[in-house]
Parts: sequence; C-alpha cells; structure tokens
Amino acid sequence: QALNLFNSNFMQQQAELFAKRIEKEAGDEAKRQVVLVYEIALLRDPTSEELTDATRLIESHGLPSLCRAIFNTNEFLFLQ
Repeated sequence: QALNLFNSNFMQQQAELFAKRIEKEAGDEAKRQVVLVYEIALLRDPTSEELTDATRLIESHGLPSLCRAIFNTNEFLFLQ
C-alpha cells in the first residue's frame, strides 16, 4: 500500500499540483517553499533538520519530490 501511494499516478499528479501551488505562493526560494509545504500539509513549521534536509531534496530532485514525500509520511496520512 505504501509503494502504491508513493508511486501511483494519482499521487504524482497531486504532488505536481501541490508543488505548483507552493511555487505560486512562496516563489522560487527553496527554504520558503519548505516552510509553506510543512505549514499547509502538516500544520506546523519544519524543524531545523527537516528544513535543511527538505531544502537539499528540492535542490537535487525538485519540489514535487518533496511534496510526494510529505504526502507519504505517517504524520500526513494520520493527521487529525
């Protein structure tokens, strides 16, 4: 089930759409994008370690990859 969530066409499409929203609202700066992704998806700010790791992920693999990873965290899946 986890692999299906991570690799499905639907999740990839949703990650792309979420990334476009983030780019529109946060601009091109990766750190601002990370903060907004966490605020919207997880309802909290990223820790300093998360901010560093997520920024590196964006710089190496793009914002949609971060969005897809966030969608597959337990914290997102079980947000109450």
